[in-house]
Amino acid sequence: MNTMFHTATSAVPVLFAQLMSSPAFHQKGIAAQRGKAGIYVFFEDGVPVHVGRTRNLGGRLRGHITRSHYSASFAFKRARRALARAATYTTEGSRGHLSKDPVFGAEFHRQIEAVRAMQVRFVEVTDPVLQYLLELYACLELQLPLDEFDTH
Repeated sequence: MNTMFHTATSAVPVLFAQLMSSPAFHQKGIAAQRGKAGIYVFFEDGVPVHVGRTRNLGGRLRGHITRSHYSASFAFKRARRALARAATYTTEGSRGHLSKDPVFGAEFHRQIEAVRAMQVRFVEVTDPVLQYLLELYACLELQLPLDEFDTH
């Protein structure tokens, strides 16, 4: 058995418990969050809705609430789901195309505000292997979709 993998997988449940018991907060992108690497979970009305991995918590959380279809990927996906707009690899339905659609734009901005209102829990994890394992473990434990792990 690979000792490194065994050590990492043994640490994941402990890190998950730390993540779920960490203090929840609303404020996103503040200086105290800058440069912190780890795993975060968004909660909407107390229900976990998204797990993410980051090398810079402050920048990543700020990106989630920035009114740009390139950085606010979670809000963009929520808008796509709300309006039943599938992701495509053609011009029609692309991020750039949808961002010019006034109906989609309004929904996207509504979703950014919803993300802004969400609570976040975070655990600092600097090791990239632990980050990947914990992100997957948290999604499975919280019964969230694994669509973030799809290949493109």
